[in-house]
Amino acid sequence: MTRYFASTLIGLVLLTGSISAKTLTEITLEGVVKGEERQVLAQVPLKVGADVNESDIGRAIRQLYKTKKFRTVSISSINETDSSTGLRISLEMNPYCDGYEFHGNKKLTKTKLKELVTIQTGELLNDAKIYEHVVKIKDAYKEKGYLQADVQCNLVPTSVPNYVIAKFEIRENDKVRVETITFTGNSAFNDKKLHRKFKTKERHLFSSGEYDETKYKAHLDTLMQTYKEEGYIEARIVSDSVGFNADSSGLNVNIDLDEGRQFFVGNFYFRNNKVIETARLASVVTMRQGKPFAASKFQETQSMVGNVYRNEGYLWSQLVPTYKYRGDTVDVIFDITEGNPAIIRKIDIAGNDKTREQVIRRELVIYPGQKYSQSSMERSIREVRQLNYFDNVTPDIAPNNDGTIDLVFDVKEKENIGQFSAGVTYSAQEKFGGNFSVSIPNFRGAGEQLDAMAEIAQGRQNYSLGFTEPWVFNTPIQFNARAFYTDVHSRYDSRYDYKRIGTEFGVGRKLKWPDDYFYGSAKYLISYDKNSYTSPDVEDELGIDIVSKGILSRLYLALIRNDTDVPQFPTRGSVFTIGSYLGGIGGDYNYLKGIVSYDWYQPLGKKLVMGAKTKFGMVGSMGDNIKLGYNDLFQVGGVYYDGVVRGYDETSLGTDLMMMTLSTELRFPIIEQQFYLGGFFDMGNSWNKLEQVNIGGMYKGIGTGVRLMLPMVGLLGFDFGWPLDVPKSSANPLNTDYKFSGKPNFYFIMNRGF
Repeated sequence: MTRYFASTLIGLVLLTGSISAKTLTEITLEGVVKGEERQVLAQVPLKVGADVNESDIGRAIRQLYKTKKFRTVSISSINETDSSTGLRISLEMNPYCDGYEFHGNKKLTKTKLKELVTIQTGELLNDAKIYEHVVKIKDAYKEKGYLQADVQCNLVPTSVPNYVIAKFEIRENDKVRVETITFTGNSAFNDKKLHRKFKTKERHLFSSGEYDETKYKAHLDTLMQTYKEEGYIEARIVSDSVGFNADSSGLNVNIDLDEGRQFFVGNFYFRNNKVIETARLASVVTMRQGKPFAASKFQETQSMVGNVYRNEGYLWSQLVPTYKYRGDTVDVIFDITEGNPAIIRKIDIAGNDKTREQVIRRELVIYPGQKYSQSSMERSIREVRQLNYFDNVTPDIAPNNDGTIDLVFDVKEKENIGQFSAGVTYSAQEKFGGNFSVSIPNFRGAGEQLDAMAEIAQGRQNYSLGFTEPWVFNTPIQFNARAFYTDVHSRYDSRYDYKRIGTEFGVGRKLKWPDDYFYGSAKYLISYDKNSYTSPDVEDELGIDIVSKGILSRLYLALIRNDTDVPQFPTRGSVFTIGSYLGGIGGDYNYLKGIVSYDWYQPLGKKLVMGAKTKFGMVGSMGDNIKLGYNDLFQVGGVYYDGVVRGYDETSLGTDLMMMTLSTELRFPIIEQQFYLGGFFDMGNSWNKLEQVNIGGMYKGIGTGVRLMLPMVGLLGFDFGWPLDVPKSSANPLNTDYKFSGKPNFYFIMNRGF
């Protein structure tokens, strides 16, 4: 350790004799950089020609130290007589910083260390400031488990007088591991359970025993929460200690507990509630009598009771719980101050640089002049998020002096919401291909959507152009139009080549019944279809007429209920869809094709989400015999047609009048709403008669994949699927050359989740 870390010297008054009101004849300075003498003398409360005594000299020393420019100050007398004296002021100046360096650091990067050091070039360095930064660096190492890291600071002079380089010399030493964790005072929970609940772990075969001081403190809180969730509401940590073992090679952790008694749920009472009846408040209590008094359940109950008032506009209501103990039973009394309801004066929209304000405002279900409602606020946030134009929607409530409130919906618009892509695609069936697409989902900032797509692969061409207006004539009626051209050439058999060119128009609207999560839509399609397929045997087997070419005039009707929390990667809620294609509104086709699907999502904790999907479809007639194109039959297998069953080739599980698929998924976000890992289990099959439908006869596949949301590109997916069953030879009678390989399939997917 250099002399700069020595304790600051107290200034010495070296006088040859006692000074008592002697005349000061001169002042000389030592240790001052040339050119700074006048500035130093200006800080000294001593004047030549005036009387000076010991008290004046002590005050001068204190004044010089207060400037923080000097490490040591001493004053001695010179040329002293009986009535006069001169003074020599000897100073050691604190140096100026010309920069700083780090040496010996490996576990912490220089970038991280620079974030800790706040010393500026040209700043005066004193022992206190140097010590402060040494402690900062040591603490950063302690947080990483390097409790024995040693840090010293050497001040190296530069060519500029009184300027130094601060060199932080670091010896990291080995990371210290936790060797033992000992609990005392516990009886309700045995050591094994406490070790399992305590997230700081001992070093063993399956644990590194890493010690992080910040995490350790948080883990102590989690340990107490474990007790409080079982009704031990008075549980506390009497003491805890972390110390080195005998040879300083590891840490011993000792935690002394006072568990207290276990308490159980009693009765809930409500006092001073006039606006909301007691029965309604009691109905939202989530705690059950006789169960352990769990802290989280009590917080949930308190929040639920508060929400009842917030939903009625009583934002300023207060709930003060009082606990009454009956032995080991806890009764809770809520003393309620209801206050007055909050009336909304105005609603502002902020953060919408591109999106027109009316696009956001028309999605709100909360309005000026109404009483505030928490449920309406939450629903409004959900509806704005469902637009999928914003990364975040943040509400704010501003109270006014007259008792009203103002609401602000602060939105953060997604960057590059328009999507453009041009690239290469691959599938096991169609091999390599190219695609181009552009999608502008918030066209002109008016919520309109413009889409154009071109896809070219081996044996497949697909082009489309579409436009959607969500509010026609400022009414909540959606209008969409699309023109398309499809040309498919089968690489198995040219008899199954297919072309379609046409256009489609549709309208849709949100509904209020059965509830306001429902949406109804109708679309009319007219196209010219040409199908090269002809096979009397298959027509006889299915009991249908396959139209080789003609005019398709079709109406599609759908009813959808969607209460998912977000449009992309939902974490909770469901989507129910029932739709029907009426392919006999004039033209050369005659069929009725119905599809029912249900998607469901549920969080499992730690950001893991489970999803389940099912889909059932059936083709029937509209009076006469079924007349349809081959491509309008249900095709099962792969990812591109009606029945998605990954692990199998496209359409390899059948082309029939009926189909069913079931799928479960687990997904985890690496980056929320951007990058996900997932696993899936798919089942599916097709049949030509209702009595043949059999879940036990469905083909199964498992796999894993990723989903990546890229700006200007959209949602990309890559899946690997493994088949678990061997399809029967008749599973796909139309592709007689198809051979089942049993190998996993790779799928590239755009704009679709797991």
